[in-house]
Amino acid sequence: MFKKAVHHLVEQIDSGGELIPATSAYDAEKFKPLRLVYRRTNGPFWRNPTYHPTEFELNHVLVDKDTLVPVYQKEMSFKFLETVDGLISGNAKVNFDPMKAKAEYSRANCNTMQLQGTKQLHVKVAELIEILKKRTIGRCWEQIKNSYTGDLCIVTETLASVEPITLTKVNKGTSKLFASLPYVSKASAECRLLTERTLDIPKGTVLAYKVWDLTISGGDTLCISLPVKKRSAKLQLCFDGVNVKGKEGLEIFHEFTCLEDALKSQLLDQILQIIEDPELHSVLSELLCDACAGIKYNLSDLNKLDAKGKECAEKLLSIWSEDQLQNAVENHLLKAVCLLIAALEDLPPATLPLLVQNLKILPQQLNMVTHIIDDLEHSQVGQFVKVDTQALTDAEFGITAEILNEIGIQTTREGIQKMRETSLHELTIALYCLEALSNH
Repeated sequence: MFKKAVHHLVEQIDSGGELIPATSAYDAEKFKPLRLVYRRTNGPFWRNPTYHPTEFELNHVLVDKDTLVPVYQKEMSFKFLETVDGLISGNAKVNFDPMKAKAEYSRANCNTMQLQGTKQLHVKVAELIEILKKRTIGRCWEQIKNSYTGDLCIVTETLASVEPITLTKVNKGTSKLFASLPYVSKASAECRLLTERTLDIPKGTVLAYKVWDLTISGGDTLCISLPVKKRSAKLQLCFDGVNVKGKEGLEIFHEFTCLEDALKSQLLDQILQIIEDPELHSVLSELLCDACAGIKYNLSDLNKLDAKGKECAEKLLSIWSEDQLQNAVENHLLKAVCLLIAALEDLPPATLPLLVQNLKILPQQLNMVTHIIDDLEHSQVGQFVKVDTQALTDAEFGITAEILNEIGIQTTREGIQKMRETSLHELTIALYCLEALSNH
């Protein structure tokens, strides 16, 4: 809850994209100005790098440990309240002579985040650059640098909460079953379930931060520079028949089309269970992506899931043997599933039930989505772009428009408008994989 809520907050207040959303409230004190962090770039190609704290500050790598630059503090008075409220419902009729039955199911979901004010802690980068010209690094620099797998960076700014943050998630579910049997006029059953989770985050928790890279110049002087942005291959996607290709290796999705029908059906079934149970997203995404990057995963993470989620995750992982998972870098099929799970996790929760509402129109949806990528790349927020939607019926277009609206693209029959930064490329990957796993 914390990770997604803070991500939405940063989207609202940082149009420049320099703030990095915090991923954990536990490590808050380790992302204060002048602390060292390291950057990792493994994971799905479209995701931004992740930053992890170290136990060191900048003065630990300098010979002269005198005071560097002051840390300034400024109160920020904005208020932020976000509530997401949705309802998923459906029904089915069963007719197996001599039994006739009707089943109904509904589920409501509500997430709330409330934030009252923040404070900004920061150093002046120009002052820091100037003072580092007069300092020399100590021998511990190499030791610290070699202790972490990633680029060393320094925190220059922190956005922290002034008041406690409360995150609330409520799930309401109702199931009904009505059946008619030969010797029983009518039988029925009803089940109601209400779960509520509340997470209280104390004041002073880091919500977002900015970093600069640490490098060594030719004269063995420590320098700072703007972080190098991860090369964005997601803008290079194109549509070619039934293949989505890109420089980061999206051709691996061809592996899906080569599967036997039995395995393809098994994979699709597990993916649909994951879509229906969003709690699986974060655990499975991190677990599978770490395996894909060659990092040993920990199956104890499955204990965080409920019984249904654990069963689904174990079935998905059991498709591969231990040896295959340990050598996952060379396993294209596993990598494709990793990217699919990660794409589903990065999509808004409201889009997930829409993705499986009608699997038969996935090819048409994919065709439309991939054709608008290039147009949106060069468009401004609010700019109207014409799109050909004739291949979709009114019902098919309605579902597709709902999905696009959820990811920030206002859609009509005449064209589209980008209302904010979108997750269009994550949607493209999810659509392609689901289409490839289906039997169409």
